[in-house]
Amino acid sequence: MDIKDLVDIAIDEDPKTPCLWVPSASWEAFCAAIGRKPNVIGAVIYRNKTIRDGGPYSDITTRQP
Repeated sequence: MDIKDLVDIAIDEDPKTPCLWVPSASWEAFCAAIGRKPNVIGAVIYRNKTIRDGGPYSDITTRQP
């Protein structure tokens, strides 16, 4: 599974969450997979969710790291 698939699973598991954090090591791959660049505050909107870089050594989470 690639990072986009993992983010899709996380969104499906917690559909009411407004935000999702992705590990820094996977951030660029995720942005490339969805074909978007982060906005001025460093977030991308994907499937009506705000997706942000969660920092190094983090996990895909719906809770703020």
